[in-house]
Amino acid sequence: MSRSTAPPAPGSRMEAVSAVVDRLGGALAQVLAASSITRPQFIQHAVVANLYVIEAARIAIERARRHDVAEFARAILADHEKIRSELLSFIGGSNSPQMPPEEVDGLHRILLGDLQGAADDAFDARYAAQQRIAFGEALTLFKTYYRTGRDEGLRSLIAIATPVLEQHRDMADRLAEEVAA
Repeated sequence: MSRSTAPPAPGSRMEAVSAVVDRLGGALAQVLAASSITRPQFIQHAVVANLYVIEAARIAIERARRHDVAEFARAILADHEKIRSELLSFIGGSNSPQMPPEEVDGLHRILLGDLQGAADDAFDARYAAQQRIAFGEALTLFKTYYRTGRDEGLRSLIAIATPVLEQHRDMADRLAEEVAA
């Protein structure tokens, strides 16, 4: 997160409020992701969503109490740094005039704040719940552009990335269930 404001201290966010914020943010993101989307909109949303996943994974690597949560975050971080590189390479290689965002948007900044502010004993569940939402959002976004988009090169990249995102969604679902148990 490249904002100059200090992140919330662990334990500074109420878990019940954070859970509601996550659900509302996830619902809003799903609606946006499911809308018919142009190439510039897809790039904007995809890059921001990926930046969020990367930043959330970095936070989880530092704060996770459970080994499986930290390992999930490490795997996600590696895969999503690669996805980011491929997406940025594609954008640059297609002579796109669009500059992709370099930081998350307001919605994702709020989610990261809730994650950073989660109490230590609630962190793993908060991270797992957010990732479950994030991968649902990403899959909706990718599948929507694949179905409605016109840029064949971008559709090819989406076809390669979608199985990885589906695997991550399944991993996030399992992790959220294990952490909640």
